Amino acid sequence: MKNILKNTQSIKAWATHMFDKTNRNKLFKNTSILMACISLTACYQTYNPPANLDINKPLYKNAHPIKITKGKQEIDFNLPKSTGGLTPNQVANSANFILDYMDKGEGLLEIWMPRGNLNKTAIKNAHLKIRAIIRDASIPASVISYNKYDAYGDTQAPIGMKFDRLYAKVKKCGGFSKNLAINHDNENYKSFGCATQTNLALMVSNPRDLLGRTNMSAASAERRQIIWTKYIRGQATGASKSAEDKASVKDVSK
Repeated sequence: MKNILKNTQSIKAWATHMFDKTNRNKLFKNTSILMACISLTACYQTYNPPANLDINKPLYKNAHPIKITKGKQEIDFNLPKSTGGLTPNQVANSANFILDYMDKGEGLLEIWMPRGNLNKTAIKNAHLKIRAIIRDASIPASVISYNKYDAYGDTQAPIGMKFDRLYAKVKKCGGFSKNLAINHDNENYKSFGCATQTNLALMVSNPRDLLGRTNMSAASAERRQIIWTKYIRGQATGASKSAEDKASVKDVSK
């Protein structure tokens, strides 16, 4: 009887020990999970972007925006007395300048002539040549502005042209004073993307394209009438191909 009671007490003690051990394991496991969750929440930070930040743009476009400004484009021609007018190179430069006005110009095309210049013949001939180039370019007279300035007897006083146009510009790049290897916030450095934005501003043909799309030119009324007539008659509206234009895979493989 004593042996049975002793065995019963031993079993009870063992069960109590195992129960306490299981609870300790559960407690340790739950505590570990809780500590892991606290550690993760400590790493979480809420990012509040600036009020003027456009989240649809990359950050470098906000940091280095391309700004469209209005300025003058001008060209001057010095006319030595021996030339009697514009040289061939000056004529070509005049034509290119006028083409730039037609493509990018805003407002009037200004022509500036010296007053009181002793080289009157060369100035007059150059003026007539510039007007001829403008006339050949079909630029209406209403957008041409003729102006004079005082030359005070200077024989080298130039004749010039100028017009308003748009320029695409980016602020000067720089700001490499900080060590780029140390970046605890993992953010772009100050001048990141500045060179790309500057190159784009310099390469764009017409800065107005950066402001929005341009309107399409009107369709050819003559060609539209031809296509419509063919459609009414039930004819093919596509352009006919000659024998030279036709080709097959067999011909290409030869």
